[in-house]
Formats: sequence, structure tokens, C-alpha cells
Amino acid sequence: MQTLKDDVRERIVDSAKKEFLEKGIDKSSMRDIAAGSNMTVGNLYRYFKNKEELNNFIVGETLSEINKLVMEKSENTVSINSGDMDINMTVAQYIEVLDDLADKLVDIYKSHKIEFNILMMHSKLNDSITDWFASLIEHIIKSHYKLNEYDKQIKILSHGYAVSVFAGIRDIFKNANVKTGSLKNMIKVFFRSYINNLSTDFVASLGE
Repeated sequence: MQTLKDDVRERIVDSAKKEFLEKGIDKSSMRDIAAGSNMTVGNLYRYFKNKEELNNFIVGETLSEINKLVMEKSENTVSINSGDMDINMTVAQYIEVLDDLADKLVDIYKSHKIEFNILMMHSKLNDSITDWFASLIEHIIKSHYKLNEYDKQIKILSHGYAVSVFAGIRDIFKNANVKTGSLKNMIKVFFRSYINNLSTDFVASLGE
């Protein structure tokens, strides 16, 4: 049985990172990754059984750090793989939590820039993070504006907000070529703009 070599695995990972960043995980192929690694597809499969396993190998540590951060900011009540939300805070407290979330997300990004951007392109993970944001926004609305008769509208509105929040964050990180402090401030402003939009008058207009 032929021994797997670390330098070969490293070539595969480097090739996969380029493919995933350029095309996204869904549109990348093991054949192209193998070509970029200067090896046959058959040899590539000896190291990784599919591109999902390869992607997990690349982003695993970064994903773990983000999930740990989300759980910390939600007082261990939710992870990015769960839509459950049970946090009772004021709007000011939410903003404080999101400010700290922004700081620490940027720290993770600066430590794992390539892996972070690959992670943001993964469609299934995008759905998980979007659902988490939607749950957070829905919780904020329902906690502070007693509009139970508009549950369906609030859920739809929250998901729409969440989609745009995540798309915006992904775009900011992808194109960010600024100093760490400036990037942290940009993410904070971005988060706050959504929370501040959840005013009484705005939400109350659901009934009009």
C-alpha cells in the first residue's frame, strides 16, 4: 500500500483553494483540482474521497472558530447550524453584542483570509448562517414590538433582511483591502444599520 505524502496533500489543498475561490465549491471539480495539483484524478481520490471532504479539511478550523464565536455571542443557545433562538436582550444590548461579533469576525478573517472567503461561498453554509440571522432578526422584532398577528409577515421580512445582511457581509470581506480597524468599523456600521431600521414606525407599517 502506497504511503500518502504530506507534500502531495499540500499541493492538492493549494489547488483546491484556488478552484474554490474562483468558482465556488459547487462549480469546482475534482478533475480540475487534480490538474492543478499535477496528478491524476485517481491519485487525488486516494487523499480525499470527494470535494466536500476536501473543503471540510480546508475550512474546518475556521468554521469551528466562527461557530464558537456565534455560540458565545448567543450565550450558548444557538450555533450556526441551528435556527433556534432564545435570547432576551434590549436593542442596545443586541448592538453591543453585534459590535463585539464584528470585531471577532474580523480577527478570524485576518487569521484565515482564504479559508474565510471560501467558507462564505459555500451554499449550504450560506443557508445555515442566513437562517441564523433570520432567527436573530425575527427574535428582535418579536421581543420589542408586540405584533403577533403579523407572524407570517415578520418571518418573511426577517429572512429578507438576513439574506441581504449575509450577502453584504460576504461582499465586504471579499473586497476588503483596508486596515483591521477600518474593517471592524465597516462591519459594525453595517450591522447597526439593520438593527436601527427595526424602528416602531417601520415594523408597525406591516399592518397598513
